[in-house]
Amino acid sequence: MTSSASMPQVPVPVPGSAASELALPAGIRISDADREAAAAVLHRAVAEGRLSWSEHEERLAGIYAARTGAEVVCWLADLPASGASRPAPAGNADGSVVVARLAKLRRRPVPSGTPVRARAVLGAVVLDLRDLPADSRVEVVADSVLGKVEIYVSEGTEVVDQGTAVLGKRSVVRGWWGRAGAVARELLGAGPAPARSVVYVRGHSVLGHVRVTVGGLLRRS
Repeated sequence: MTSSASMPQVPVPVPGSAASELALPAGIRISDADREAAAAVLHRAVAEGRLSWSEHEERLAGIYAARTGAEVVCWLADLPASGASRPAPAGNADGSVVVARLAKLRRRPVPSGTPVRARAVLGAVVLDLRDLPADSRVEVVADSVLGKVEIYVSEGTEVVDQGTAVLGKRSVVRGWWGRAGAVARELLGAGPAPARSVVYVRGHSVLGHVRVTVGGLLRRS
């Protein structure tokens, strides 16, 4: 017979925490829907800046490996319930910080030497970086959590994608205008257009999409 001293301790959810809000029975096997609900808490927490991306990845792995409610509690114990989260600000006046939560926002940031930060949580951010001044160097930190960040740059702009994706997607594509220009230069034997400016794209995509369109027309929808 197993003694009580050898039994593992069952963590108790802190009142007002996300763990107490989910109310998962400690000793009961959880379902895939339970895991997705717990994962949604982590997505919200990283979008609000409560977790770093490395912490998010570690906890997400723990959530998906959990078998019972007790194994979920430790990953959510220090995170607030959904009603306690404050809405993130939409951004600032110069467009260098843009946050879209359950919304779609369009911005044309003014290059200022500081990184342009865009975050989409169950929403979309569209950044218009076309017609940058010659020899510009612009850094964009684009984070998407169940959302989408679209960045438009002019033909001839060099794009350096240094970001990561976890169950998400990152892509650099040519718009119709950019493809037409490339075909014309090939036919004329002119070679690729010289890079007039460089846009560095960093950040993370979790179940979302970060897309850069080179030489495309800005979508109105």
